[in-house]
Amino acid sequence: MLVPTDGSALSQEAVFEALKLASSTGASVVFLTVVEPFQPLTISTDMLESSRKEYERYAEAHAENLLGQACGWAEDAGVPYFAVRKWADQPHEEIIGVARERNCDLIAMASHGRRGLAAIVLGSVTQKVLTHSDIPVLVLRRPPAAATQPGTSNVEAGRPGAGIG
Repeated sequence: MLVPTDGSALSQEAVFEALKLASSTGASVVFLTVVEPFQPLTISTDMLESSRKEYERYAEAHAENLLGQACGWAEDAGVPYFAVRKWADQPHEEIIGVARERNCDLIAMASHGRRGLAAIVLGSVTQKVLTHSDIPVLVLRRPPAAATQPGTSNVEAGRPGAGIG
């Protein structure tokens, strides 16, 4: 099972839910984080406030931290795992590509469930994976009530908790 993570609270919850599924089915997981390369013309505050080298150093350390955290949770759950870090402008292409390379039977990932203008403007990596993947995709989302209440999260102290419904 391929489990992409971007470090957001929702993504961390999806990692935890995917580990529960993997544990119950005897599956192994491939964790993936995709880092977007430095763009001199961007609206990303991380890139606007950094030089290329500073951004790349920060992004590399952040990706290693995300994968290390997910791998630790897999060890705690007794789930076999492998971690992959990629640099790419189009994360959905890397998600699908790594799933194929690693012979994954399932991609399990979070979706923020954006609708309307936010979905059009921001785009959706999950939507792009759903559209282009020939591998089944399990989309993990918060229930609508939880998604609309600010500050609502099942993540406490950096560790996923009750999970995503």
